[in-house]
Amino acid sequence: MKQIVFIEGNQAVTDSLTVAEVFGKRHADVIKSIETLNCSKDFTERNFSLSEYEDSTGRSLKKYLIKRDGLAFLVFGYTGAKAAVFKEKYIAEFNRMEAELQKMTQPSYMIEDPVSRAKRWISEQEERQQLEQALKIQEPLVNFAQSCMAAEKSLLVRELAKLASKNGIMIGEKRLFQKLREWKMIMANKNEPYQEYIERGFFEIAQGVRQVNGTPKSWLTMRITPKGQAFIINKLKKQQAS
Repeated sequence: MKQIVFIEGNQAVTDSLTVAEVFGKRHADVIKSIETLNCSKDFTERNFSLSEYEDSTGRSLKKYLIKRDGLAFLVFGYTGAKAAVFKEKYIAEFNRMEAELQKMTQPSYMIEDPVSRAKRWISEQEERQQLEQALKIQEPLVNFAQSCMAAEKSLLVRELAKLASKNGIMIGEKRLFQKLREWKMIMANKNEPYQEYIERGFFEIAQGVRQVNGTPKSWLTMRITPKGQAFIINKLKKQQAS
């Protein structure tokens, strides 16, 4: 049988595919069980995370990554001698992987074995160099986002797009509007933010009335606040880095 617990994002986890295989269930039924568990939203978010896998035909299908507590809750109702054996296997494997993870993250100075200590020290230096390089690359964009927060002026989308392009994020007004729609920050059929993002302080709306050919017409202008500018720039920065 394949490895049933593995390291993902510095945590020991299993996934719904593996649970289905181990306990002899249909993967669709395991997915349904996870999505209908009678537990709190907070517990679900902490212990189950939606992911993807590619099947034999190349399709991308969903699966769930599952932490130890989530697994215990999910398989609690699985009964029978065979299920009991596999529950014990899972517990033992989680214990083993978490012990391995602890060794992997233990500081080099705390490791007694000289060979393991040397390996860990090398790993620490590589991690430090990678972090320094990432910070060096991101520094101009981070400074830009911070300058947005420090600014007092709200900007039109056109103005923010120009400012972003001057700071290494190549995006025009049209594409920035498109991004805001993709992120569901503004409405698809008009340049108006959703109420959620107004309440979060990301947008300001100016409204008024003007005469057009003798007929009063209402107008609306959307501006992005300094807080909204920093949020948008950070999202663009992350997408550019990926």
